[in-house]
Amino acid sequence: MNRSSLGKAMLGFAIVATVAIVAIADVFNASHLFNPDWPGHARFHIGMQFTTLVLVSLFSLAALRRGQVWASALAPASFWPGLFVAYLIPGTDVYASESLRELGIPINLLLAAVLLGITGLGALLYQSSERPA
Repeated sequence: MNRSSLGKAMLGFAIVATVAIVAIADVFNASHLFNPDWPGHARFHIGMQFTTLVLVSLFSLAALRRGQVWASALAPASFWPGLFVAYLIPGTDVYASESLRELGIPINLLLAAVLLGITGLGALLYQSSERPA
């Protein structure tokens, strides 16, 4: 596999994984969107956030197909930094449950860092292979 193919595969993985992880963690489980204890407005925002993520991810996949490297990185590169910003807001909690807290590592921030790394490395590999010699 050459650099271009590897970079493109990494970007594609980061885009699809971002949507899949958010769908599993925030949408299709009882702890977030469908949590009856959550205020309706909080669920409204999760629905809005997921819809926006899906639309931007479709744009990113289309850009990847057209060879537009940095536009293809848009979905994961714009979604994951928000977790680090949210972590800094007083009163927020990075742990969605006590079982996650017991792990001792904020898994969502770890996933964010890994996917940002994959996105950046994928874009660099893909872009560097496209430059004329």
